[in-house]
Amino acid sequence: MVNEKRLNEFLYKMSGTMRAGLADVQKYVNDLYKIEELEGYLDQPDNPIENVKSALLPLVSQVSDFQDYSETVTGRMELNLEDEVDIHAVLDGVMSIADQLIEQKEGAVALEEEIEEDLPTIEADAARLSQVLLNLIHNAVKFTDKGFVTVRVALERDNILFEVRDTGIGIAGENQELVFEPFETILDDKEDPRLGFGLGLKIVEHIIDLHDGETWFESKAGVGSSFFFTIPL
Repeated sequence: MVNEKRLNEFLYKMSGTMRAGLADVQKYVNDLYKIEELEGYLDQPDNPIENVKSALLPLVSQVSDFQDYSETVTGRMELNLEDEVDIHAVLDGVMSIADQLIEQKEGAVALEEEIEEDLPTIEADAARLSQVLLNLIHNAVKFTDKGFVTVRVALERDNILFEVRDTGIGIAGENQELVFEPFETILDDKEDPRLGFGLGLKIVEHIIDLHDGETWFESKAGVGSSFFFTIPL
């Protein structure tokens, strides 16, 4: 029987190899766009090269999750901390991508912001902080068919409090203990296209732990969910 440590090491090596391989494939596909003879062909809608490029995107995202998860369980994830991270600058980039996610709902879901103006700078890894917020926002949008997704950021005592709130499907009480468990899902339908590998929230929790913050959630089935995390000042 393979022990957990060896299994995690295998996952780390495998995901790293796959990530590098996919990066090479992406580079080769992008190089095709530099070939003058293909310009007219690439302008045609639904051409095979464009389809390959689109098909690569979710694979790259999934393998990146496996790589991050493997770094989590093997203790290899490290933060690139900066002393004075501007929260508003981080949010500008995050909300720009969030707008694109919301557009997929074709007007059925609105994106709201409740962000205090005078937020102090924080010591944080800006890229990882963006990753956490985008993961929570992506989940909120994915599981909300109508209503709102709200991003709230506020100064609270010695912390900055972040919240991503939605009016989506919510999480039943009997499933709430599974939320931060890897490879678990709250969905009963295993063919549901929203089904992932259940790694995102575990990665989120670990990143916030590395920042000495806390992560938690509140949810009610059929009403919606709120995911919270703090970054200490």
